[in-house]
Amino acid sequence: CSARLLGLSLSALCSPGFEFGKASFDQLGAVFMMQHLYDLNQNALQPLWELIVEQCPFTRHWLFPGWLTLASFIIFCLYFTWKDVFRHTSKLDTAFWPTTEDMLRAAVPQLAVYFGLNGLFTYLYPELGSLPERAPTLLRFLFEVTASFVAGDFFIYWEHRIMHLVPYLRTKIHSVHHDYHSCFSWAGGWVHPAEDTLVILCQVSVPLVCGFHPLSLWCFTFWWVAFLVEEHSGHDVWWGPHNWLPFSMGGGATPHLPHHMYPAKNFGFVLLVWDHLFGTFAQHPTPIVKPKHYRQWWEYSRQTDDEENQSPASQQLKKTM
Repeated sequence: CSARLLGLSLSALCSPGFEFGKASFDQLGAVFMMQHLYDLNQNALQPLWELIVEQCPFTRHWLFPGWLTLASFIIFCLYFTWKDVFRHTSKLDTAFWPTTEDMLRAAVPQLAVYFGLNGLFTYLYPELGSLPERAPTLLRFLFEVTASFVAGDFFIYWEHRIMHLVPYLRTKIHSVHHDYHSCFSWAGGWVHPAEDTLVILCQVSVPLVCGFHPLSLWCFTFWWVAFLVEEHSGHDVWWGPHNWLPFSMGGGATPHLPHHMYPAKNFGFVLLVWDHLFGTFAQHPTPIVKPKHYRQWWEYSRQTDDEENQSPASQQLKKTM
């Protein structure tokens, strides 16, 4: 295509009777601009891809995305741990600050499991595979990452909502995650192993089934985990999706924190578009008010729910729906 555009430009210049003028220069400029944009789309990511393939041979291991997401989890959990330790002003629920015991109780088991499983399977299956020679085009990369977020978030919305709707799943599986009514970073991955597996499948099924480029998959999984940690961090940061996606369509810590206190709303993850479409969206109350009855698994008791519906905090939340 690039050669064809250049060939057409040269043939036009060399054609009999060709006369230079402003219009012809504008046309020639447009042709070269199209050629430049085409080359940019084709080759923008190629130098990065060649660097990765040549300098990082472990990227050819089938479990590399698992190690990449683990690195993302640790990096962003430590970032928000720093905010908690130094009492940063971005904290949403200033009445709750996780203690060292809280963080260790959530972090140590997760890290032991993730390092243990990744290390075990890396040791048992050390063979390296192959990677494409070419990087994805810029447009393909943007499309694949966006499609992964949109499709994955749709599946996560319904996985999350069904976990709340079905009594057995709610009380035996999803209740593990709701052990924390006030969020902090290390609590984001505190889930039942069955739900953890299901959530991972919801996220990676579309990229894997559709054969997305590895670079798209890696970028998506890295930032998906980063947003998972941010959503449960309890901090309002500038890069949270709700701060840059318009029309209250972005998820993140601010809209998700009330879900751990009033779990009938805001099931979305990175996007809240599904909550808007299916009638489960609620603006977060300001300031955030904890429920009157604050028992373990309080949201599963009919008596507690009825009492909670009459509480001032619940009435404040209803006014924003």
